[in-house]
Amino acid sequence: MIALLRYQAAILLRSHRWIFPLILYGLLVAVSDEGAVPLSGGLDWCAAMLVPAVALLTRSMVTAEPDAARAVVAAASGAGKAQLAALATALGGGVVLGLAGACFALLTSQPAPRHALAGTLGGGLAVAVVCLLVGSAAGALCNSPLLRHPGVTLLSTLAAVVIALVADISPAAAALRQTGVGHAAGAGAHWPGPVPSAAAAGLLAITWTASALAAARRG
Repeated sequence: MIALLRYQAAILLRSHRWIFPLILYGLLVAVSDEGAVPLSGGLDWCAAMLVPAVALLTRSMVTAEPDAARAVVAAASGAGKAQLAALATALGGGVVLGLAGACFALLTSQPAPRHALAGTLGGGLAVAVVCLLVGSAAGALCNSPLLRHPGVTLLSTLAAVVIALVADISPAAAALRQTGVGHAAGAGAHWPGPVPSAAAAGLLAITWTASALAAARRG
């Protein structure tokens, strides 16, 4: 599996398909830089913008490998395992984006009180993890091999991102809404809660399993 991850990471880097998600995330994160955003709000915004960035990064990753190379890798290690490696590589790229966004929020947002800094940062990172998992799940669900037509995959990915950010049933929206209520109440550090976190992990497991099974069936 380690060899597959290294192979998929090399494909992603050499294909340059990571550039658009990176630029998109940078632009979306920069929108929040108004000079008067509290640290908690800046962290939440950076976490929310992981959903579209990671979904598009996942889409780029699962379509980056040439068909001939994919067939060879599937024959050597199994199509399902290769698909999981591609999804995990995109998730790893999302982790890098999330850490970069947290650093940006720390540098540009209003500083939190020293006694609350660790809790605020921890809560913001926890929300980012939920959004990261939801973005990865959206990308896995709406792209190859579950959906194959390029136009359909792009439109469905964008629709899934919107739903993930605004729908009440979305773990990402629930995590962001819960922290937003806490910030308004001024209660200090805020965490996404066990329900959104567990729901995001479950959603990721379901979509990754479905994607891997579909890849194995078509491989």
